[in-house]
Amino acid sequence: MTAGVDQGLPASARFHTKRDYGRVFYRQQKGSGRWCVVLLAPRQAHWTPPSRLGLMVSTKVHKHAVRRHQIKRWIREWFRTSGKQQATGFDVVVLVRSDPPVDGHAEFARDCQRSLEKALRASAQPGSQVRRKKSSKS
Repeated sequence: MTAGVDQGLPASARFHTKRDYGRVFYRQQKGSGRWCVVLLAPRQAHWTPPSRLGLMVSTKVHKHAVRRHQIKRWIREWFRTSGKQQATGFDVVVLVRSDPPVDGHAEFARDCQRSLEKALRASAQPGSQVRRKKSSKS
């Protein structure tokens, strides 16, 4: 990394609220790999920036927060370097299914890339993850 050059994701390129995640879960295109699932939702053309990233790494993936944060850094780096260009016009949520190998950073990035490509080829399925209880009024 070059000193003095900010290579992180700006706050405008990240998810911040439950509402952001809910929109992607409701109108999604999905691609899955060995270690992660990538969900996409189209963005309006006038919204800036052109794509945003949301991350979900649960304690079931790994019990130590240090490892979960390392996985999140790997995903942010992959998204910043290659995923962002492909996902232009989409909100992206990456769900980590299981713990990748500790020395498998490049392999994990390839898995994320393949999952993104699958999601881009998939057709949108509105409401496929949302299940609502039917109210029973007597």
